[in-house]
Amino acid sequence: MVKILAVDDDSHLLETLVRQLSSETDFDVTGAETIADAKLRLEETDPDLILLDVSLPDGDGRDACRWIRSQGYTIPVLMLTAQDGEMDTIEGLEAGANDYIAKPLRLGELVARIRIHLDQYQARSDARITIGAFVFSPGSKTLTHRDTGKDLSLTEKETAIIKYLFKKEGAEVNKIELLENVWGYNERITTHTLETHIYRLRQKIHLIDENPFLVTRNKGYCLSL
Repeated sequence: MVKILAVDDDSHLLETLVRQLSSETDFDVTGAETIADAKLRLEETDPDLILLDVSLPDGDGRDACRWIRSQGYTIPVLMLTAQDGEMDTIEGLEAGANDYIAKPLRLGELVARIRIHLDQYQARSDARITIGAFVFSPGSKTLTHRDTGKDLSLTEKETAIIKYLFKKEGAEVNKIELLENVWGYNERITTHTLETHIYRLRQKIHLIDENPFLVTRNKGYCLSL
């Protein structure tokens, strides 16, 4: 589940954002109306992405963004504002925001931009995603066991397999779908290729942890989250 923290002092807009974004099957949205409340929620929820209004009752959202970055958070921050001038955009980006979205918001566009930034973040070298007993770092192609600190080096395809299954939030993915999204269309690549990669990946994981998070279902695979 993707955790989103939405911060806006317009209670009606905030309620709408929380309700509409939460209708997406993989979004869990928490709302906050002030910077002070957002700081509390940030610590409580540990979100994957933040929607942050520029104009807040207890300060400037750009200053809040600078504070978020100063605390070591590297997650995407999308600024929301009624001001869409070039200098406003530049100031927002210089404060550490990943994107600058002008109001009124269009839900379809907002969801698309959220997903784009989540995908980009997962590809970064500093992205860290918790999966079971491991921390998955797609950028560096590693799995780190949280208890022992031991690292597993992954191949490009192993990394892509875990990334695609993670995006499905524990849902079963059939072999053909996984094959097409990891290898692309290639008539010479068969499900046997996928099965071989899955087997080798499981063997790696088993060396460190006896409870692998990669699970076989009736017609495909999923992650045990």
